[in-house]
Amino acid sequence: MAEITFGIGTQQNIVGSGLGFYGATFGSSVQIGSFQDSTYVTNAAGTAQGPAATNIKFSTPGSGTPSTVGSGIPLTKMNSGNRTFHVNFDHTSDVNVQNCQLRIYDRTDTNFPASGVVTKVAEIVNFDGKTTAAWTSSNGSDNVAYNSNCYGSGDMFWWGAPWPDAGTWRAAQNYYDNSSGVRFRNFTQTEATAGNGNGDSRLGVVTGDTETVGGTGVVVPLFNSPGSGGHFVNSVNTDVAAVQPKWLQYYDSTNRDTAAGGTPNLGTKTTTNTFGGTGLAKRHTWYAALSASPLSIGSKTQYGLYVSLEYL
Repeated sequence: MAEITFGIGTQQNIVGSGLGFYGATFGSSVQIGSFQDSTYVTNAAGTAQGPAATNIKFSTPGSGTPSTVGSGIPLTKMNSGNRTFHVNFDHTSDVNVQNCQLRIYDRTDTNFPASGVVTKVAEIVNFDGKTTAAWTSSNGSDNVAYNSNCYGSGDMFWWGAPWPDAGTWRAAQNYYDNSSGVRFRNFTQTEATAGNGNGDSRLGVVTGDTETVGGTGVVVPLFNSPGSGGHFVNSVNTDVAAVQPKWLQYYDSTNRDTAAGGTPNLGTKTTTNTFGGTGLAKRHTWYAALSASPLSIGSKTQYGLYVSLEYL
């Protein structure tokens, strides 16, 4: 038997319809053009208050602000304990998982983008193995420095946001390839400025609506076989084969590695070992940050999250 469930830091499996996005407090509105300041488990209408999730607010294409600590922290240094939500895949047998995909959709058709909302998503991977408490207390101001150890991150830039293609920290391409040969495309700042963001044909009606995850245009790739609690992609586990961040495929190492006095532990742009873990497990867990912004006034109920994968 196989099952996919979703959870937050204080609730392993969500008890409710899902997550709702609000302003500073439960029930308060998010202003048009702004991103949510709080996230709660709620019902389908968004009116029943459940536990609060850690909110990670979109700051820039490469950083976010967790509700628990700091501001403007690079995604490459975000700790999985500070995720907005996690995804569990459970099976009665030990299995590998691959070709894992996350979609934002309209709750009717997974190929249709959500209505009236733009969404940014980033996978978070706790490569350095730090507990959330140790991460919070030991990194300090180093959390906001790009040019040093990367304590986490499956992604360097938010999917659904324009990836910078100029400046010090930038993307060399707008896509990631997984181990199954599936190519996942995002878009660069140059493409977004030209109106070529998310290419789904149902978008492009409202200003800014193409800068989002959703529909057939931008689907988010997730790591292979992370194991329970991300065990197989945590560098402190001795049974972990070499695992490298996804962003080693798409960041511009030529520019980045010589900037700001050097960037140790980032490595050369490559596809080698950038696909995730390889271990067999009955449970696999992914962690993610999600930040959403309304395009118009009113509740947004045509909004859902869908995860698909292959197991063997």
